[in-house]
Amino acid sequence: MKKFIKTDGWVKIPVQIKAYPLQTVYSAGYVFMDRAYIYLDLDARDKVAVWLKPKAKADLDTLAMEFCQELLSYAHYFASLKVNAESTKLLLQRALFSAAPSLVKEAEEKEIQDLIKELEQEEEKEKRKPVKKGKK
Repeated sequence: MKKFIKTDGWVKIPVQIKAYPLQTVYSAGYVFMDRAYIYLDLDARDKVAVWLKPKAKADLDTLAMEFCQELLSYAHYFASLKVNAESTKLLLQRALFSAAPSLVKEAEEKEIQDLIKELEQEEEKEKRKPVKKGKK
């Protein structure tokens, strides 16, 4: 593991974008905004350098390690969010439909109308196709 680079009251944390996407870096940085000044810099092709400077007296190594913990926490959160997206969507739909049963009927009618439109479009395509004549 690379050590953190400390200079002039700042600590540099190299972050692999493949391991921690930018959304994760931004989220972790947002949490640290009250404790440190934050500067993000493109370090290399697949890396971002996160520079932290504490706003109050703090140990730079501890601040860097806490930032890394926050990165891991948000990486887990976003991975779980992606995995559970479909389940969450279904639960919200059920909750909304149970609160307002008329929404179910509206959704069913809309789906039926969409299917009818699709069938009509397919029929139009079939009518426009030239009829192939067989060879005699």
